[in-house]
Amino acid sequence: MYNDSYDTCAETYATLRVYCDNQHPNDLTKLFGINPTEIQVKGQSIELRKNKNHVRHGWFLSSEGQINSKDSRRHIDYILDKILPVKSKLDLLIIEGAKIDISCFWQSKGGHGGPTLSKQQLQKLVDLGVDLWFDNY
Repeated sequence: MYNDSYDTCAETYATLRVYCDNQHPNDLTKLFGINPTEIQVKGQSIELRKNKNHVRHGWFLSSEGQINSKDSRRHIDYILDKILPVKSKLDLLIIEGAKIDISCFWQSKGGHGGPTLSKQQLQKLVDLGVDLWFDNY
């Protein structure tokens, strides 16, 4: 199912993004039982945008540096396999107003081609109620 060399891809990775107002990122780590790769705390400065503050807490789980593959399917499955067991907890956060999605970075090797998704992944995304979007270069 995977093509780890994916000839048209220079680099790819996927990131689960959980944004919420009420839950501190450390509370989300305890809730999920999963260590994030990055967090943001509401009210703390954003280095890239001086004099601005985070308006929501953020909890992120990325495949970057975890998966050695140029096939986005493998990166997306890494995230899906981690979060499917905590689906009910994600559902509660969504009901409380959290925004949850998966962002997939995909860089073309030569300006053509593109990522592939499997029907099994699409079904898992539907079951989770989580959007997936691509950041293509």
